[in-house]
Amino acid sequence: MSTPTLLAERVTGLVAPSPFGAVLGHVADDAVHLTGGSPAPESLPRDEFAHRTVEVLADLDSAARALDYSGHQGDPALRRWIGAREGVDASRVVITNGALHGLSMTLLAAVDPGDLVFVENPVYPLAVKTLQLTGARVDAVPVDEDGLDVDALDRALRSGARPRALYVVPDFQNPTGSVLAPDRRLRLVELAERYGFLVISDNPYSELRGSGEDIPDLDPASDRIVHVNTFSKTLGPGLRLGWTVAPEWLVAGLLDLRARHDQHASSLLQAVVTRLVTRDDLFERTVAAASVLYNERAVALVDGLRAELGDGVDVALPAGGVFAWPRFTDPNLDVEALASAAAAEGVVFLPGGQFSVVGDSSAARRHARVSFGQTSSDQLRTAASRIARAYRRVIG
Repeated sequence: MSTPTLLAERVTGLVAPSPFGAVLGHVADDAVHLTGGSPAPESLPRDEFAHRTVEVLADLDSAARALDYSGHQGDPALRRWIGAREGVDASRVVITNGALHGLSMTLLAAVDPGDLVFVENPVYPLAVKTLQLTGARVDAVPVDEDGLDVDALDRALRSGARPRALYVVPDFQNPTGSVLAPDRRLRLVELAERYGFLVISDNPYSELRGSGEDIPDLDPASDRIVHVNTFSKTLGPGLRLGWTVAPEWLVAGLLDLRARHDQHASSLLQAVVTRLVTRDDLFERTVAAASVLYNERAVALVDGLRAELGDGVDVALPAGGVFAWPRFTDPNLDVEALASAAAAEGVVFLPGGQFSVVGDSSAARRHARVSFGQTSSDQLRTAASRIARAYRRVIG
């Protein structure tokens, strides 16, 4: 006799929007994994982190504060540092357990069941998973080489679409690596203000620019703009420490949710990270060195794919972040079959179809997402060679 489930409907009704992260086929023992979005361990300030942790715990007063409860909004000194970087008052900054936590709280505070929310296509699937908690309807706006297609969004709005919110990754978008063009950023804010929807800018890779000029994030002076961000890509995802910059009208709602959820981020980690980022120029040096490292790895991967596959692949060199988005030019190639064959050859990547969870998936299915953040240049060249071997097997 089976035991009846005691799970609530809000859990049993959840269905993953895509098989995101699923590895296809048998994976060779010596496989090079190009699937994750984690930073390179050698880019993280491990020694400094250990030193600052000892500092926090060595003094009785600072240890007492770091091991006690914290306010819902987070460490004031850390919020001031973030506010200065974001160009806002610290009162608008809420410290979170990573960017996804900030996204979740923002959506729960601002979106009702049945509301329409626009996302990018292709999109980071975990954002759509988070959206499922709100009961919202989800529709997509396409992404091209200049980021979110704001013209397509404008047409949808003119045709009567009335979203409550829109989710976008402006810099080095996951999965495409595209950067939202400056003029599109301005127009997106204008459209949000004209039609009254909230734009959530999820920008965890913005510090990791390998080439070109920095572009300001969506203007936080607008009361339609929310920034969510994280230290996961710069200081390490294991910290689970991020932040949200919210309009004044939204902050109280976020803190109301916080009081009913996890209370606050780790007091100890906030204290340690505050010392890390507010002393000397450690954070700037860390992200600058990481950006150089990732750019070297991006070049190795892209050059390797071009050399090995020639006209069989169209791949742009990303200007930053940790992802490339190669497109296989043969319209008859099954990229899922290629991923399976590549795993057997000893390299693992994710088919582009895993990132097309709303709307037309035909374009994304010609692509793969390959990560170069945690993989050395030599390994990336090896991976390109193995992908080429798998490609030749699949196309016959």
